Amino acid sequence: MTPSQQSPVLHTNDINEQQKSNMADSDQDLKMYQDKRIYFECIKTPETRRLFHEGFSQNTPDEKTTDTSVCPLPRNEAKTLDPGINILDQLRLTGVWTAGRPLKLHLGCGEQHLDGYINIDYPPDEHEVMQVKADVYANVTELDFPAGSIHEVRLHHVFEHFNRVTALTMLIKWQNWLEIGGKLHIETPDLIGSAKTLLGEYSWKTKMGVVRHIAGDQSSRWAYHVDHWFPERFEHTLSNLGFRVVQTQATSWPHEPFLSNVTVIAVKSQNVSLAEQLKSADELLWESTVAPTEQPTYEVWKQQIRALLSDKSEMVSARLPQHVDPQLEQIAHVFQQSGPEQPIQEIHDFNQRERDRWVRMKASTIPVGSRVLDIGAGTCPYRSLFAHCDYKTHDFKRYTGEKLGGTTEYGKIDYESDICAIPVNDNSFDVIVCTEVLEHTPEPIEALREMSRILKDGGRLFLTAPLGSGLHQLPYHYYGGYTPEWYKHFCSKFGLYVSEISSNGGFF
Repeated sequence: MTPSQQSPVLHTNDINEQQKSNMADSDQDLKMYQDKRIYFECIKTPETRRLFHEGFSQNTPDEKTTDTSVCPLPRNEAKTLDPGINILDQLRLTGVWTAGRPLKLHLGCGEQHLDGYINIDYPPDEHEVMQVKADVYANVTELDFPAGSIHEVRLHHVFEHFNRVTALTMLIKWQNWLEIGGKLHIETPDLIGSAKTLLGEYSWKTKMGVVRHIAGDQSSRWAYHVDHWFPERFEHTLSNLGFRVVQTQATSWPHEPFLSNVTVIAVKSQNVSLAEQLKSADELLWESTVAPTEQPTYEVWKQQIRALLSDKSEMVSARLPQHVDPQLEQIAHVFQQSGPEQPIQEIHDFNQRERDRWVRMKASTIPVGSRVLDIGAGTCPYRSLFAHCDYKTHDFKRYTGEKLGGTTEYGKIDYESDICAIPVNDNSFDVIVCTEVLEHTPEPIEALREMSRILKDGGRLFLTAPLGSGLHQLPYHYYGGYTPEWYKHFCSKFGLYVSEISSNGGFF
């Protein structure tokens, strides 16, 4: 039995010392209950069946309360959300949301209250200047919604307050909360637009206004901007975390101090497992390093993002038991990621499909205009992924059988030669791509040496090969595959630093 608020329990109407004591005990018990419970829920509005002492006015529910299926607390008690209690129940019980209505979140709302959204921000005592107009109060980084329950997440000049690890953590959480097709709407200062103003012929006052815009007003403990965004970074980051970017727009004020902002609108295009999200996040974090010597810093970032998500295992449905081999978990994800039933092509070609996704992700990290050499390019399936680069291809062009895509023809090959003697200058390419080729060359160590020769200092080599494979493309199949230790050992001999080794079933 759940007691109604402010309903003291008395056994008779007699006023005596014992009943006074009972009354005090009842009040004390109810106060303790109310202090410990943010809210309570009733199946229906309870009918009072208790006797009240003389002079106590029974609080008869009004018509509005009688028609509802919940018992909301007074607004001043219900406005602060408790992260340990079901958040949908709390929103419903505070009266800001009703079941069946699309959930649209306006996070870090500040003084801007948007109709049709649940406006959430820190409570007033966290704001030194701003008169916050929130429907409910919370630390937005501590919110947790069920997977697929949110229609839209919206933030205006909030995202830049998150450091790089927290930003990626929140994007992973929001991608999980959103329904398929759900919208993410973010606005932040535009670093590139701001830089253009700083470098332009503008007044000192304007330039200091831009600096303040980039750094935050710093009036409260949270009011510091700790990371910086621009259109290309948003597009790259979101596309790697399961979003489809619909629009990015860079704008500047038409008057002093010409502040620049970027707005991005993206939709959730697919369900993505936590394991795959973390893999993508690791890639994005590595891009923020400036030298291989920052590996320890990179490892700290990876630990931080896993700690922030450590209690979010429910984000991934049908997870395998703990301590399962990561390779088995990855294979299982191929069967799970699109729902309970996976198309047979996805199951049959999982290695190729996962490899294509991996190359697509890597290609998106390459700066415009970079020189890229695809070694053993064959039918050149990745040409379109590097359209923003100076993309060249190589192959020995001796295999006459069926190739990738079911054709016997090669794509447009720029350099035809043995893989160990490619006719290009030393240090001439920024990036080398070599996928599923090493097992087809009789001297893979020399091939690796040749790739190192061709790469510029600081260049990147994207290399895939089987760990173990069946016979194929005979007579040009010399090795079953290569272990992670093979890459580490021989790359180090040729001045190549291994920054990442990712498994793909039985492939690396």
